[in-house]
Amino acid sequence: MAFALFPLIANSAEPVAMITDLKGNVYLANKPKTAPLAVLSYLPPGEEIVLEAGAQIVVTYFAQSTEYSFKGPGRVAIQAQEAKALKGSAETRRLDTEKSGAAMKFVQSGKLTFATVEMRALSFVKPTLLSPVNTKIASLTPVFKWKGLDDTEKYLMTLMDEHGQIVRQVEVVDNSWTMPANVILQYGANYRWRVDALFKTGDKLNAEGSFSVADIQTINRVIAQQPPANASFSDNVTYAIFLDGEGFRESAKDIWQELSAQRPDDPNLKRRAR
Repeated sequence: MAFALFPLIANSAEPVAMITDLKGNVYLANKPKTAPLAVLSYLPPGEEIVLEAGAQIVVTYFAQSTEYSFKGPGRVAIQAQEAKALKGSAETRRLDTEKSGAAMKFVQSGKLTFATVEMRALSFVKPTLLSPVNTKIASLTPVFKWKGLDDTEKYLMTLMDEHGQIVRQVEVVDNSWTMPANVILQYGANYRWRVDALFKTGDKLNAEGSFSVADIQTINRVIAQQPPANASFSDNVTYAIFLDGEGFRESAKDIWQELSAQRPDDPNLKRRAR
C-alpha cells in the first residue's frame, strides 16, 4: 500500500505554499473541523485557513523565500505570492534563498511523497539492509547495518565500487560492520554493498544496496545550511526537505523522526519518520 504525503485539497490551482509548523486546531474554511491540516500540507491560492484560539501555523513560500507565522483565533488567505491575515496576528520572515530554492525544486519534482514500500513477510527470504541504503553520506567510515535472519551462522559483507570491483570483503557474526579507517573511500563516488547470510547447511541468501559519498563541495554546502541548536520547528522542517533534495535521505529521516516526536499527532510527520 502506498501513502500520499500531502492531503488532497479540492482546488484546481497549483500549490504555492507549504505548512512547515502547526499547533492546535487548524483547518480549511471549506472543509469540516474533523479534517484538520497538518505539517507538510500543500496550499494552493484561493484557500482560507481557520485557526482556532491558541492555534499557531507557519506557512512557507519557497519560491519567494518567505515564511509567514500566524496565531489564532484567526483566518488566513492563501494568495499566489503571499499569505495574508484576514483576522488575527501575523509575522513575516525572509529565508535563505539557497535553502528555500533547493527545497522548492525538490517539492516541485514530486519527490516529497510517501512511496511506502509494502514489506511483505519475506524476512525468511533475505536479509534487510538498513543503512546506508539509497542515500548520500558525508562519512568515509560509515557503519553498515542490516536486519539478520534466524539460524544464520555468519554474514559475508562485500563492499564494491560502482564498477563492481571489490573494495573490502569480510565475514561478521553481528548485524553491523564499521568501515575501518584503512579502507579508503572516495568523496563523490558511488558504492554498492551486499550482505550474504550464510547458514550451517551451506545455503546462503543475500541482499544488495547502494549509496554514495557526497563530494566536498556538497558536504560544505549542507553543513553551512544546518540550523543552529535553537532553530525554529519550521527551520528544521525546511532543512529536512533540503537534505532530502540533496540526496541525504537518511540524515533527513533522522530529523523527520525528531520532528515527529515533537508533533506526535501529526500524520504527515509520522509517515515521513518511518
